[in-house]
Amino acid sequence: MGIRMWKIHLIRLFICALAILIGYIAFISILDYLSKDASAHTDAGFGPACGRATLDGNVDPEEWGGASTQTFPMDSPSGKEPFTATLYIMNSGNNLYMGITINDDEFTPVGTWLPQGDVFRIDFDNDHSGALFTIQDDVLDISAGLPQFQDGFIKGSPVPSSSGPDVEGGGTSDGFGVASRVGDLNHFELRHPLCSGDSLDFCLHPTDIVGFRLEYLDAEANGQFGSSQFFPGHYETSIADLVIGNCPLADWFVHLPFIQK
Repeated sequence: MGIRMWKIHLIRLFICALAILIGYIAFISILDYLSKDASAHTDAGFGPACGRATLDGNVDPEEWGGASTQTFPMDSPSGKEPFTATLYIMNSGNNLYMGITINDDEFTPVGTWLPQGDVFRIDFDNDHSGALFTIQDDVLDISAGLPQFQDGFIKGSPVPSSSGPDVEGGGTSDGFGVASRVGDLNHFELRHPLCSGDSLDFCLHPTDIVGFRLEYLDAEANGQFGSSQFFPGHYETSIADLVIGNCPLADWFVHLPFIQK
């Protein structure tokens, strides 16, 4: 075999080896991405659970005893120490109730980059499509500072996750929320109609499934931004499922005026 044929043979071997290496790297990358996404959905289902609560900024385990509940470490993509949160979810005949406690080391009502201080942002996948940030998907904010509750929607601009209050999009503000410091935990409580009639809100019925993701935006005691942490994960497809219960409970006097503790 001549030198020229050897060169051709070696080039072919090199090309084959390079193609195998590229394919292997792509395969490992896909597996890694899918494993991260899949792990975000593991055991992340809530409901159906019936109940109603008095919203006073104190997530009382007895009052929320009928809720679907999970305690979990938050996903902290920045590398900051993850907080531990407990989420309670239930619904009455008319409203969705969510209660959250988190072991933040302070309750910060005002921040330099977070005007309302510590905030839980709850993004919903209204149509259960498997991805967040569809235009007009529901977004609920519950904050340490005033106003403590905002009923919002995905605007999609200037970035896909951009949101705004329903009242700016021609809708109405539906729901109520309150937060406070209780012991060594921050407590957040909210309610939102299952079907308010507002086109910028979801409309849920018994046995319906809606997806959601929590994001906790932490304001430090000095007002600086601490971290952004998530449940069940920080990907746009990291979504927990909520099944709406068939609950005939009526709502009556379900919240009290907020008193700073």
